[in-house]
Amino acid sequence: MDIQSFIQSGLLEAYVLGQCTAEERALVERMAAEHAEVRTELAIIEMALEGYAAANAVPPPGWMKGRILERLENEPLSSSPSVPEAPPPASGSSRSSWIFGLIALALALLAAFFFFQKNNLVTEKTALENRLEDLQKQLDDCSRRDSLRTKLEQVNLLLRDRETTRPVPLGKASGEAGVAYAYLNSRRCEVAIDLGTLPAPAPGKHYQFWSIVDGKPVSMGMVDLQATGGWQTIPCRENAVALAISLEDNPLGNAAPTEVFMVGNIPAS
Repeated sequence: MDIQSFIQSGLLEAYVLGQCTAEERALVERMAAEHAEVRTELAIIEMALEGYAAANAVPPPGWMKGRILERLENEPLSSSPSVPEAPPPASGSSRSSWIFGLIALALALLAAFFFFQKNNLVTEKTALENRLEDLQKQLDDCSRRDSLRTKLEQVNLLLRDRETTRPVPLGKASGEAGVAYAYLNSRRCEVAIDLGTLPAPAPGKHYQFWSIVDGKPVSMGMVDLQATGGWQTIPCRENAVALAISLEDNPLGNAAPTEVFMVGNIPAS
């Protein structure tokens, strides 16, 4: 049985007040023996009821004091003390009402206590979730910055490498004006593309990069115009004689170029 559900069932309050059945009493005692949370909750309920009883103890009725004083004044002293007349016993209905009132008040106090505790837990949980969300955002920002730094370092190493050739100009296949530049490192078989020299493609179009090997285009992947720092490193075939960029409708690219947009020959080493 779920401990919290058992604690909130009301059986513990009925046990302390003596209002549960023999089976319920046995269940409460077994759960208390097995679970420290149940023992703690029983102690809290008992202390709450004891505090309530002490704070709301019923004093003797005023008529009792008056009757005792009256008899002391009117009766002569004797060697054997007289026993004062006992007050009329309280009726069964009034005693039952008092007990049920006490039970109802105790249960109301316990319900208010549990409600307050639950609200506090919900508030703390919400604050913790918000804090964790903020921390996750900070971690994501750190990861993005680390990724940016790593990519820029890769581009910088490629451009500073002595094996990197001078820029390979890629002219438009249509013969129109406009040139993009790629920096080839034959030893590392990598190309760094200056994305700032590439015009934006038409809506719905995407750039795909190619190595021309033995007169055939070999796909090297898609060009990411949003790449970090305006540069993108792309692998290149070792025996490539030219580089090309095509325009594709498919954002994932195609096995063969649909429309060659730019092309440039790799200088002989």
